[in-house]
Amino acid sequence: MAEVPVSERDYFMSPATYDEVYREFTADVPHVVELIRQAGGPALEVCCGNGRLLLPALGEGFAVDGLDLDRAMLDDLRDKLARAGLSASLHQADMRDFSLPGRYALILIAFNSFLHNLTQEDQLATLRCCRLHLEPGGRLALITFHPSAEKLIEFSTGEHLVADRPLEGGRIRVFDHADDDRVEQTRHVTRRIVRLDAAGGVASEEIFRFRLRYIFKPEMELLLRVAGFSRWEVRPLFASYSDPSSDATGPGFAGCPAPREGDNLLWTAWA
Repeated sequence: MAEVPVSERDYFMSPATYDEVYREFTADVPHVVELIRQAGGPALEVCCGNGRLLLPALGEGFAVDGLDLDRAMLDDLRDKLARAGLSASLHQADMRDFSLPGRYALILIAFNSFLHNLTQEDQLATLRCCRLHLEPGGRLALITFHPSAEKLIEFSTGEHLVADRPLEGGRIRVFDHADDDRVEQTRHVTRRIVRLDAAGGVASEEIFRFRLRYIFKPEMELLLRVAGFSRWEVRPLFASYSDPSSDATGPGFAGCPAPREGDNLLWTAWA
């Protein structure tokens, strides 16, 4: 078999590759839609990409704008909106420094996108910018994973298969390897995407490298305080609306399990 050339480029993925990788990841969609419903007003998704979360929310009839740094992702989202007969205001901007005319009942940064802020200065700039775009009493929702020592070590020991699913008569496989600087709390991820043809041969291969800065719970609380938020609460995301013991309809998080390392956490902060 001929060697397949490997392309290397900065993360962001192309819209088509992003859809291939995340097409079947929908576990967080109902939770995000419920957050938007509870906000009771206009919402903004920061780092909206090409609409994995924004499109289902619009389909439920909610008013949601989108903001992203990547023009290709926004162009793809515009095409998807047109095909679905939906509309939204889309803005190309950096989450650390944007200025929009509207104010929002909810601003959402989901799917670990906040972790692309690699310095405290970037983290605070993003939080402050979001706070300035909230209506009085509005809320910021952040979804981030809480680091787990076990998982950090596991993904540094070699390449791990994180997705394997059918794709157009063949398969797509996604492998991740991460080198962690645990002093700087920075994760250096190498992601390899392999597309197989119907016979199981390698049709194409791509490599992406990107960095994330993970955040511990007390650190996030301090960031929110310094950024000017008056109140915040945190819960495991996937307990939010599925755990029958949780307070799923009220504004508080009573009855919800306490956050644990390795959880995907939903942070809610009020302006």
